[in-house]
Amino acid sequence: MRAFAVAFFLAAPLALFAQHGRYFRDSHHPSIGNPEAIATGTKLFMGSCAGCHGPDGGGGARGPNLVRRSLWHPLSDEAIFQVIRKGVPGTDMPPTKLGDEQTWNLVAFIHALTGPASANPVPGDAAAGKAVYWGAKAGCSSCHAIHGEGGRLGPDLSNIGGSRPLAVIRESVVEPAKDLAYLGNEAATVVLKNGTTLEGAAKNRSNYSLQLVDKQGKLHLLQMRDVKQLTLSESSPMPADYAKRLTKEELRDLLAYLADQDIRKGSK
Repeated sequence: MRAFAVAFFLAAPLALFAQHGRYFRDSHHPSIGNPEAIATGTKLFMGSCAGCHGPDGGGGARGPNLVRRSLWHPLSDEAIFQVIRKGVPGTDMPPTKLGDEQTWNLVAFIHALTGPASANPVPGDAAAGKAVYWGAKAGCSSCHAIHGEGGRLGPDLSNIGGSRPLAVIRESVVEPAKDLAYLGNEAATVVLKNGTTLEGAAKNRSNYSLQLVDKQGKLHLLQMRDVKQLTLSESSPMPADYAKRLTKEELRDLLAYLADQDIRKGSK
C-alpha cells in the first residue's frame, strides 16, 4: 500500500483541528481502543501495509512515515477509513476489498499507532520506568524536567505522553539524532569575542540572537554580534547509546513511564 501519508495529504479537506497531538474529535466506533480489534488490525497492517510503511509506521522504501505525519496533519478515524477503502486515484495507494469490520480493525491499529501514547495501552511497568528515569544509569533527569523537577538542557517532558505517539518517543530515546526530532535543540559550541566558550543546546536561533542552555541548565541570551564562532552539531546533545545502556526491560519500562506523562492526567 502506497503511503497513507500521500493519501492523507490529498484528503486535507477532511482534516480536523489538532488537539493534544492528534485531532479534535476521535471516533466513537467500538473498534477504537478495543485490544482485540487492535490485535487484528496489527496482523492486517503487517501483512498489507508494513512493506511500504514499515512495521512501526515509521516509513519504508516506498511509503512515508505515518507516525510523524500525524503530528502535523492529523485526520479523523473516519477519514482514515475512507482512505483505506477507496485509496487515492493516480497514486500507489490502491483501494482495498476489506469489509467494514476489517477496515475498522485496521483503523483501530493506526489510531493506536499514531495517537498520543498516554491514550493507548503501552507495555511495561511505569513505576519501574520512573526509577529508571530518575536513576543514575539512564540519567534522564540531568537534562530533562518533568513538572519542574530535573534539568533544563533538554526539552521538558511533562506532557510527552500526551502529545507524542509511542513510536516517536521511542525513536527520540534510541535514535535522538534521527531527523533531528527535537530540532532547535542541536548541540552547540559558542565562542564569544571576549574569549568565553559555551557548550550546550542552541534554542530559538536567528540571525540576530541565540539562546543557549549550557550543561548546568543555565540560559544564556546572546547577541550574534558578540559571537566569534558558532558550531552546531548534526546531532542532539542526548546520548545515543540507550538501546545498549539499558536492558530491554529497562527501556520498555522507561517508555511506559514517559508515555504516562500527560498534563491532563497530572502524571509524574
